Amino acid sequence: MAKILKRLGIAILILFLLLWTAVTAGSVYLTMKPRPRAIEDISTLAEHPVEPVVITTEDEVTLSAWYASAGGDRAVIFLAGIDANRSSSKSRGAFFLERGFSVLLPDLRGTGKSEGSLVTIGWLERLDLMACHAFLRERGYKYIAADGVSLGAATITYALPQLPDLSFIILESSYDTLTSAVANRLAHYYTPHFIAYPFYAIFALRAKVNPVTTMRPIDFMDHAHMPTLILAGDSEMEIPIHESQSLYDRAPATVKKLYFFEGAGHWNFLNRHTEAYTEVVDSFLAQVFPPEEALD
Repeated sequence: MAKILKRLGIAILILFLLLWTAVTAGSVYLTMKPRPRAIEDISTLAEHPVEPVVITTEDEVTLSAWYASAGGDRAVIFLAGIDANRSSSKSRGAFFLERGFSVLLPDLRGTGKSEGSLVTIGWLERLDLMACHAFLRERGYKYIAADGVSLGAATITYALPQLPDLSFIILESSYDTLTSAVANRLAHYYTPHFIAYPFYAIFALRAKVNPVTTMRPIDFMDHAHMPTLILAGDSEMEIPIHESQSLYDRAPATVKKLYFFEGAGHWNFLNRHTEAYTEVVDSFLAQVFPPEEALD
């Protein structure tokens, strides 16, 4: 009987390890796989002509983007979340165009019509933001800002050391560390965090970064000296309130604000909380650009 139980225990352990390996491999694939989409170009946004543009990053990835000019010297770059692309940024683009900002809406690497074989939850995507910033600089913009959602928000934090001259940043639903983001999602399914350890190892090999020690937006917030607006839902399963608070507390910016949308989850705040979003963002912009400096 003892031998039978021992063999049964070994068989169960082997089965568990095989399932663990399969689940881990599948999770890495689903997280990092490209998300291409045939996006049909638009001709106008908020009654402004839209120009399809191509931007090349320093690691030779070609990005596809929409650019719309409002005149003036101010522009905003919009970065979408992990399963989205530039199409999800149209409402925000229109919002800022109506306030006199030119806008750039890129498909981040591996999404939409952009090249790229990996999605890295913001790490390599920081190179995309840097390339977009350089594109707008070449167009003559003096004030360039960035607005990101989830993965896009984390992307902004990772690029802060290289882009200290951003005029302002808006971080919507950003995780504080990648391990927190993974643990929060696992907890939703009552799954212990240790299950993710092989995930981190495989991710590190593919993205060539240690996701546990390096992919920590909270550590990069020390570079957030520019005006900073952090937005989150007070009911987000993926991002507990204390994580958004920690990002805010870490930012050394003189002008900064943290706002929680009541009852909101991990979703588009402009589309679902239009009045509150408009009020808080307009108030923030008035601090960044006081009325006497407002665009004509």
